[in-house]
Amino acid sequence: MIERLKSSRKPSVLGLAPEGSRIEVVSVRRTNGSAEAAPPVVIDLGGDLMDSDIVILAKRLRDGLDAAGIRERRCAVALPPNWIFALSVPLPELAPEDLESFLELEAERGFPYGPDQLAIARAEWQAAEGGANASLVAVPRENILRLEQILRLARLQPVSFAPALTELPHCTAPVDGVRLDLLASGGEVGLLVANGPGLIVHRFLEGVVSLDAGAPRIIPEVLARELRVSLGQLPAGVRELLKVVRVLGTGPLADELAAAVQARASTLRVRVERVDRLVTGYPAVPRMAAGMPLSPALAVAARFVSGDAASFEFLPPKVSALQQFAARYSSGRLMHVGIAAGAIAAVVLGAFLFQQFRLMRLQSEWDGMAKDVREIEATQAQLKKFRPWFDESVRSLLVMKTLTESFPEDGAVTAKNVEIRDVGVVVCQGTAKDSTALLRTLDKLRAAREVTDVQVDQLRGKSPLQFTFNFRWDVGGRQP
Repeated sequence: MIERLKSSRKPSVLGLAPEGSRIEVVSVRRTNGSAEAAPPVVIDLGGDLMDSDIVILAKRLRDGLDAAGIRERRCAVALPPNWIFALSVPLPELAPEDLESFLELEAERGFPYGPDQLAIARAEWQAAEGGANASLVAVPRENILRLEQILRLARLQPVSFAPALTELPHCTAPVDGVRLDLLASGGEVGLLVANGPGLIVHRFLEGVVSLDAGAPRIIPEVLARELRVSLGQLPAGVRELLKVVRVLGTGPLADELAAAVQARASTLRVRVERVDRLVTGYPAVPRMAAGMPLSPALAVAARFVSGDAASFEFLPPKVSALQQFAARYSSGRLMHVGIAAGAIAAVVLGAFLFQQFRLMRLQSEWDGMAKDVREIEATQAQLKKFRPWFDESVRSLLVMKTLTESFPEDGAVTAKNVEIRDVGVVVCQGTAKDSTALLRTLDKLRAAREVTDVQVDQLRGKSPLQFTFNFRWDVGGRQP
């Protein structure tokens, strides 16, 4: 459960929105129930947040803040759409502990990384047409930790990490039912489909923006394809309820995006709205000046100073050293903890000494037998090396003996070539005076106990008769 931030609310905060190699900064200050926002400042970091050296990035960020005269240290960060993964899961009727396991399983199946690589937040919501649902939103944990390092090296104190597309509705008029929001910011386009408070789809539309003479431009054909894919993935009931597409943010790229969507509004059967200015009273800061340029940086800062919690918060939990000490040793527990720690240390030390004694004893036993073991191992290696060369059954000699005894002594049948194969098959080639002599030889060979499956492969000529036959040699022999 995400707790509200009213207890930690401060009168001012910086809204930060990373956009590729740049960061947009908006300072928002709250006084007497109203809030004021300073003009946005864009700081060029000279390198991508995920690839460049964090020390250099932090220094450039700090230099940019100092050059703009910004002294505020607290900052709320709008996470870019290309960092976000999202799932919408219908909730079955389960016990709380089973429901937790169910959602963990859905996250493992639906997200491209394992749970240990992701920071995951969730929100449960009820659809207007009925049915409980859960929105699971994930961010690569490495991205969050790296960004936090950069901010702290720049002497900033992060107080919130939230997706930009889920924060912008805090500064816009609400839309009943299903809506599709598009955000063009920093040379990329993000898409969000929501049903009232429930997030259904969150996507980064890759390839929609290209650089033309260094300036980002929308590619209408790719945008149309991505919209069709996104709408095609929606459940049928949700797609039928989608009537409005909102294009959020300011700047030429957002205007071009709105024009490209408007050109396909009739095909998509939706109404297109351009939202580029802050709308007060819903629900961010009631008395914040209306008409300010709408941006993710302004949205996260306005939401924070209003006291509202982020829809999906990814700020790593922090506990001070004093709080940890007080929680561990308060209420007279210091002595008990010390005794327990001493006992554990004694057990560990005793186990270590016993282990060392056992190792020394085993080493001594090994030293006494090492020479004999090495000699046995060498002998076994020699046996393993030369064993295939020896056949105690002298099979080859027995085969030749049986063949010799089967052939007539008068030389009427002679063998020219005998091949003994490993599978026990013997192939014999030779000549015979005539077929009668060969048949007598084969009959005598079949009478041998170890010989089975005598087959004639080839006969050529008459006198002399050239033959090839084979048989199988079985040491066990036939049953009598």
